[in-house]
Amino acid sequence: MQPNVWCLACCSRLASTRPPDPVMPSIFTRILAGQVSGQFVFRDDLWAALLDIRPVSPGHALLIPLYETQYLADLPAPTLAALGDRLARLVRAVKTASNADAVNVVINDGPAAGQEVPHAHLHAFARFPEDGKRMAWPATPYAGGDLNIWADRLRAAWR
Repeated sequence: MQPNVWCLACCSRLASTRPPDPVMPSIFTRILAGQVSGQFVFRDDLWAALLDIRPVSPGHALLIPLYETQYLADLPAPTLAALGDRLARLVRAVKTASNADAVNVVINDGPAAGQEVPHAHLHAFARFPEDGKRMAWPATPYAGGDLNIWADRLRAAWR
């Protein structure tokens, strides 16, 4: 364990954290630390879920890592490894509690993607056949050999 290293989110000593960033903490970190109130669905040593205060639909919940970083890919391996289980359980809870037909899971990974809070998080919200909500954006098919070019670029970037 590293001496005097504090987790910004839960205020406990953890070897997998880093020193505080002067730009942070985010509102989520302050909620996780108990400095700002929030309605928690669950909390464990890596993840917490709480209700979004501007819900798309009732029961709209946020899945937030206790480790503070802006981008999902920058989370520590143990936090990422636990994501699948926590997300599946949250989706099931949102769907069950709202009696929804379906659930959208959304990640806005960076400001250009619409991320408003610089702390990685996922949204889970209930959907119904006639709810009038659309998540559509204009799609542009690949031209010529662009599909193969982009496949090659992504394979090269895969780590």
